Amino acid sequence: METRELQLDTVLDSVKDGFFMTNKSGEILSFNYSATQIFGYDKHEVIGQNISLLLPDSEQPKYAQYLLDVTNSTFGEQESKDYGIGIEMIALNKDGNTFPLELAISVLPSNDIVLGTVRDISERKQAELSIKSYVEHIETIMDTVLDGLITIDMRGVIHGFNAAAESIFGFRAREVIGRNVKMLMPEPFQSEHDSYLDNYHTTGDKKIIGIGREITGKRKNGYLFPMELGVNEMTVQGKTMFVGTVRDISERKAAEIAIDSYIRKLQISNSELDQFAYIASHDLKEPLRGLANNALFLEEDHADSLEGEGLRRIARIRFLCTRMEKLVDSLLYYSRLGRQDLAVEEVDLNELIDSVAELTLPEETTQSVHLLIPKALPKVTCDKPRVSELFRNLISNAVKYNNSARKEIEIGVKSCVNPHSNVLEHQVFYVKDNGIGIEGRFFEDIFRIFKRLNEEDDSVRGTGVGLTFVKKIVERHNGQIWVESELEQGSCFNFTLKLGE
Repeated sequence: METRELQLDTVLDSVKDGFFMTNKSGEILSFNYSATQIFGYDKHEVIGQNISLLLPDSEQPKYAQYLLDVTNSTFGEQESKDYGIGIEMIALNKDGNTFPLELAISVLPSNDIVLGTVRDISERKQAELSIKSYVEHIETIMDTVLDGLITIDMRGVIHGFNAAAESIFGFRAREVIGRNVKMLMPEPFQSEHDSYLDNYHTTGDKKIIGIGREITGKRKNGYLFPMELGVNEMTVQGKTMFVGTVRDISERKAAEIAIDSYIRKLQISNSELDQFAYIASHDLKEPLRGLANNALFLEEDHADSLEGEGLRRIARIRFLCTRMEKLVDSLLYYSRLGRQDLAVEEVDLNELIDSVAELTLPEETTQSVHLLIPKALPKVTCDKPRVSELFRNLISNAVKYNNSARKEIEIGVKSCVNPHSNVLEHQVFYVKDNGIGIEGRFFEDIFRIFKRLNEEDDSVRGTGVGLTFVKKIVERHNGQIWVESELEQGSCFNFTLKLGE
């Protein structure tokens, strides 16, 4: 008999799960090796002790109820249930620490012996907690994403539906999970979706995977709206899944419609402006020429009978007519400057400025003008005639508004902070002079059309459009312009040309 018991103990000690036997009173009769490893007790420390030694007080009623249920099921005193699958409980080891275990017991009717199998599930529980924490973390991230995220399987069944998707479609996640994603789109997109999945199943062709496209979505209330959909593939536990990224583009589409409307209105406005330009260049200038010609004829035919004051007034009329015609021409040019296409090419600014200076500075032969370029200027992508006009206006102003005996003009390129954007620009062009300077309160006014800050005699008086043209040309080249100046200290006009960037 002892030999059989020894053989039984040997067999039980080879079992990986913990195994114990008790009588109906709970006295431990047998305790295998794995059980000693799980609970930390040696066999002699538990044999003869009550099973309650291994359970905290809070778990003992649970064990007693479980034992009662198993006993009643075994002896047919209640409906038979599969209690052999076990339950999860909290156990107590020798050190007094609790840990989770899986317990399964059965009762031998012949001698009222309780057989128990235990398994330490600490690692499994820790893994489950880690997985749960990870899932909650992922779900939290998904719910903070502004775009809707929808996870589906190969059959199109929805498995995930984040908070943004709920907001976009009006459905709660529980209302869509387990249903086909087709419920979120109207025809013909429903049928197209089926064909995409069928095609993928048949050929493996990822027709829409990784490609964003615009389709129509359907909200819970049946309202249709434009949305942007991107689909990507992923593998979860060996299964192919798809993640759809959804963005409601209703506002963007409304903005596009509004922009199209504005463009059409602008096209109409430009057409009307062209008509105005034609009228201004012909109908408006014609009476001006007629007035100037009549003043000329009056002077030629009646010069002998007119006194000095009369001749002076006739000359003034002719001058004002000529000036008015120039103003009309400037206004027409300005109106076209922002609408005509640029003739873009790569231009060497050194050659361009040489050409501009040759045509501009000889007009000032009675004055001493010194043009300095500290270092070679770069090549830029620009409209050469427009940029030539830009430098011509700045050079002319540097000479015109300068009372110095030696007029100095410096043209160069530098790095500095753009005051419009507060960004460091590495290629800022400048035209600097030692002229009369400009008060700070006029830094914006000088770029307004026909705005002039100085009173000039008729021989040098301009139309007040030069800097307006300069600003418009700079803006057409995606640049910005600003001035640094003090009275009697000269001025420095800084600008960027970014057409080639």
